[in-house]
Amino acid sequence: MKFSNAISDLNSAMFPSPNKNNPNLIGAFGGENVGFAKGVAEMYSNGFYQVGAKPDAFTVAKGMEGKDIPKSIANSYALFNYQGFNGGFLNASASGYFDEPNNPLMGGADAHNISIPKIITFFDTTYPKISYKPADFLYSKYYKKIPVNHLVTLRRFPSPIPDNIYDLKQSQAPKDPDGDPSEVGESVHTAGVTAVTYLGEAAGNTLEDLLTMSFGTNWKEIESEMESISSGDGGYTSQPFYSKIGGIGRALADASKGITSGDKFRKGLNSTDDRFGTTYANFVIGPVNVVDKTTIRDRGLKFQNDMKLKFEYELKSLSYVNPKIAMIDIMSNMLTMTTNNAQFFGGGHRYYGSAGYVANQFGDINMLKSGNFSGYMGSVVQDVETGFKGLFGTADGGFDANSVLDGLKNVGKTLLGNMLGGFLSSNVGAVSGTQATKTFISGEPTGNWHVTVGNPLNPIVMMGNMVCDNATMTLGAGLGYDDFPMEVAFELDLKHGKPRDKGDIENMFNAGRGRIYASAAGVDDILNLKGLEVKTYGSVPNAGTSNLQQNQNANIGVPASNVKNDSISNIADADKSNSGAASGNADYISNLTSMMIDS
Repeated sequence: MKFSNAISDLNSAMFPSPNKNNPNLIGAFGGENVGFAKGVAEMYSNGFYQVGAKPDAFTVAKGMEGKDIPKSIANSYALFNYQGFNGGFLNASASGYFDEPNNPLMGGADAHNISIPKIITFFDTTYPKISYKPADFLYSKYYKKIPVNHLVTLRRFPSPIPDNIYDLKQSQAPKDPDGDPSEVGESVHTAGVTAVTYLGEAAGNTLEDLLTMSFGTNWKEIESEMESISSGDGGYTSQPFYSKIGGIGRALADASKGITSGDKFRKGLNSTDDRFGTTYANFVIGPVNVVDKTTIRDRGLKFQNDMKLKFEYELKSLSYVNPKIAMIDIMSNMLTMTTNNAQFFGGGHRYYGSAGYVANQFGDINMLKSGNFSGYMGSVVQDVETGFKGLFGTADGGFDANSVLDGLKNVGKTLLGNMLGGFLSSNVGAVSGTQATKTFISGEPTGNWHVTVGNPLNPIVMMGNMVCDNATMTLGAGLGYDDFPMEVAFELDLKHGKPRDKGDIENMFNAGRGRIYASAAGVDDILNLKGLEVKTYGSVPNAGTSNLQQNQNANIGVPASNVKNDSISNIADADKSNSGAASGNADYISNLTSMMIDS
């Protein structure tokens, strides 16, 4: 059973043929009342996320080889694999796509009526390496002034970090081909620095500013033009070697071709490279009523989501802790968040030599370095003498006619070889030596910062691989306790470590649990969710290299051999309630990004 058949049956059941005598149905399918008839929308949406399929080998998630993934409601060719912060790879999350009290996929009871004590307790118990502290909140300027579900959390880690900082257990292939994959150690990183701020106009962190993203594909414009190409009738005189062999060499080549100096003079005096181009330089060559431009796909994807995060703190007297001391402590923490300690570097020297030498230079270079000039000159003479004896001398170090003749033959061969090598290098192209290639580029994270926007137990987005390249500290609002500024504000410039493709954008909204859209087993990858190369005008295949290694965000799971090719089946009861808003929004985001950016 294919997606198209399943949807056709569903449409037939929910949308009977229009009856022109029924004004409700006429209004539903056109006319004055644009929209569905009363109750039809509810009837249709009752089938959302009811049909599913087995994922294919590329997009299968850990432990999901026996589970169906619901079909997307926004796209007919994709499965919808939203896991979120509270989803689990060992169970299908489709049950959480519907509204219910304490929906576990949306964080359950812990994420409702969220409070700072709830957040601290949850992370202390579950994720102590990235937990919160009371001091993270108490000195914030907007503590108890902005709801806790408006939190923005910034963490800096000792090493580059992905989007998912909560569930980083790795799986390994089972020794038994029919066995289940086994989990190996938890690899949750330790956050070295944590700071919180709040969303909103007052806090200087509007949701629109933080989550405005631009993305797309790169294109370039090409224009047709009339090319001027020389006929190449200059003959041998236009070849590169002709201008490099000197006057005697050129005269020899001319004589061998039967060309006299008079012939060359007359031809050079009366010739021109392009008479039409010089005489009619302002003319349009060719037709004028033409379309001479087109746009073709260029390499790469575009993504832009640079942001500024503002953190504000104020002097407070808590339990007689000196406010100035506390504020300097917070300032030091934020300095650690944004910059580093360093050592002075006074420069250095890097030595490299010519690749052309194959033997040591004449003389003892150590004598020259030590200032022993006479000794150095003597060593040069000795080396030359030794070399000449080896080249022209006999076995006993003497000289005779035969040994000198053999030496001259070697010199002649070397001379001719050098001349031929220089000629080929200049006129054919130099032989490239072994050179190091550019550093390999991988898709691994390079940024050490991580941003969580929204309720920490049910976040809006989680963004790892962030780079903080600039921070501004401002002290002001007058003087307070101990004559210290009453407020301090930090504004951090954050950007993504690399452009995000469609799957990476989905991963942000999926709490780092992977791509949201997946392909079904046995169904063509119409949407190219695998991100494979496609045929485009102007692209040359197999030119360069392409890293096709599966990204950890896109492919967390079992070996492909464990995935079975099953058909689509029902996975939920037909009487489910209306779909939840959160999963619907995430599905909508996935569908929009599919239209605007490649995987």
